[in-house]
Amino acid sequence: MVVERQEVSVEEQLGFLYVVCAAMILGVGAFAVMAWVLVDRPGATPLVPADAPVWLTGFGLLVAVALLLAAPLLHRRLLDRSVAPEDRGRLAPALENYRLATLLAFVLREGAAMIGLMLALATGQALWAYALAAATVVAMFWGWPRREEVASLLGRAAVEMPPA
Repeated sequence: MVVERQEVSVEEQLGFLYVVCAAMILGVGAFAVMAWVLVDRPGATPLVPADAPVWLTGFGLLVAVALLLAAPLLHRRLLDRSVAPEDRGRLAPALENYRLATLLAFVLREGAAMIGLMLALATGQALWAYALAAATVVAMFWGWPRREEVASLLGRAAVEMPPA
């Protein structure tokens, strides 16, 4: 009976993550649409003068790439620490850490797309938003929550449980 509750909990956690992660992907798409409407659409009037210094675009690109690279590193680091010694024998903390790690990684990735939109507005070139949105979506699909990853995490939690 406890196993059934754990299975439902895993399904609930994954269902929640699927909805939130899909919404974040749609949000990245909205950034690209905003770039088109505000910058690239025929007849669009720029909101700001498109004379951003070169260092600003370079710095923005550097930060965006750093966010995309940091996301999987943060995700892995949080998962490696997902079962603390005081939590052994309980799967709820492992599932909560998986959810938190996944959401934080997606937030970092979405930050890269936001920077793309800001660069598009600052430079008047929507290509920044399109390119960083595309890189973000690829990274999000790459880091999509997977049932196998949760099973591996729960297997590790079960292995680390003290004998009954």
